[in-house]
Amino acid sequence: MEPVMSPNGGGARERQALHERFGNRISINDELTRKAVSYQGNRRVPGLRWMKYKEGFSRGLVERFIDEHKPTAVLDPFAGIGTTPLIAASKGSAATGIEIMPVGVLVGNAITHAANGVSQSALEAAGSDLLGRVSFNEPAPAEFAFPHVAITRAAFPEATEIAIAKARQFISTVGDYALQALLNVACMTILEDVSYTRKDGQYLRWDYRSGRTLRAKMHKGPILTFEHALEARLFEMIQDIEVLKQEYGGANPMLVVGSCLDSLQKLEDARFDMAITSPPYANRYDYTRTYALELAWLGFDQGEFLDLRQRMLSATVENKTKLLWLRQVYDRSPALLNEAISMYQNQEAIHEVLAILNRHVGELSNRHVIRLLEGYFLEMAIVVAELGRVIRPNGTVIMVNDNVQYHGEEVPVDLILSDFAEQSGFACENIWMLPRGKGNASQQMGRFGRREIRKCVYRWVRK
Repeated sequence: MEPVMSPNGGGARERQALHERFGNRISINDELTRKAVSYQGNRRVPGLRWMKYKEGFSRGLVERFIDEHKPTAVLDPFAGIGTTPLIAASKGSAATGIEIMPVGVLVGNAITHAANGVSQSALEAAGSDLLGRVSFNEPAPAEFAFPHVAITRAAFPEATEIAIAKARQFISTVGDYALQALLNVACMTILEDVSYTRKDGQYLRWDYRSGRTLRAKMHKGPILTFEHALEARLFEMIQDIEVLKQEYGGANPMLVVGSCLDSLQKLEDARFDMAITSPPYANRYDYTRTYALELAWLGFDQGEFLDLRQRMLSATVENKTKLLWLRQVYDRSPALLNEAISMYQNQEAIHEVLAILNRHVGELSNRHVIRLLEGYFLEMAIVVAELGRVIRPNGTVIMVNDNVQYHGEEVPVDLILSDFAEQSGFACENIWMLPRGKGNASQQMGRFGRREIRKCVYRWVRK
């Protein structure tokens, strides 16, 4: 294995030691393609195709590990739109998903409703009525206007704003909760298509036609009308219902809205024999910005945006330390929290990186990446320690994650988290690399050269 190098002259002894320790567990797995570990694998999958939740992984990846291990109880502490719990439940496992983004939980629950209650004819009739209301000339009262926050203002053409208000008015009259959830999903999941925005990792990109003051002009191309986009989504959902009933009928996974940093400690010991998950990466992506339209659709105001951003696993430069809040969460049982804090404090590889970044803080594109990494690894130490508590002996954790690089310094996320795992009672059996990694950011490439960063899937087995 190639030695770890520090382009800033700070030394990489601790990271090199981790590479030497885990090197015999690292291998390229040709079956783990980018399509398998991303949304791309779900683009044609009934139900899961309703929302482009780019941070998720594919149904095929989950099926592979469920079929191999045949678990009786499965957990995903970062469930997204519910791929893991939905697939696990469909195969007879008791399945639990925890997800802090209500956008994802709404979609997961809507798929479950479609599989276990709402009929194709009922959705077809309600969808027809909704489209009729959207095309009706009379505008909706002002109270049903899209509830914009600062980041979403000017997102839609005027005609789309009017159509959205009429759709919101109609949905408010639907008395059947499950049917209402499906119509909400139909409208929420087309917002990007009918807007002047495009999701682009850390933020929303804006088309110059929005009228907003922009640093760079982007032309998104043709923007669909709300009625046209809604008709296409409803047709897709109606098509999927019978398939969903066959695949997920009778399966009712538990989907919990909330932070796993709070929810995991409420689960009993050794409850699960498998976890399949992909936490947020330490890459500065801010889901509250990329999913701003969807969160606003659900009624999040400016304060709730800020609160949600802070409660999420620290992965952006705006996250502040959660330590005081975590001590309150673990007030009655502080032992696990203290163990996790100790794991983080004694993990020399991450502190090697932090020390170098602190010495070069004036050269960083944003000095708060230091705080981001501190928060990320402390909080992931807690998550891994909790997995060590709730996974049964001989149980398995499958985790998808990416390594990152800041100011030319490699952060071996896979090795650091695997170190936490082995301190939490697991044996790290495999760190499978995707055949193709990802390049470092262009601004780093110019100064530090091109370096491919590992994209990996880890397999930890509880001893």
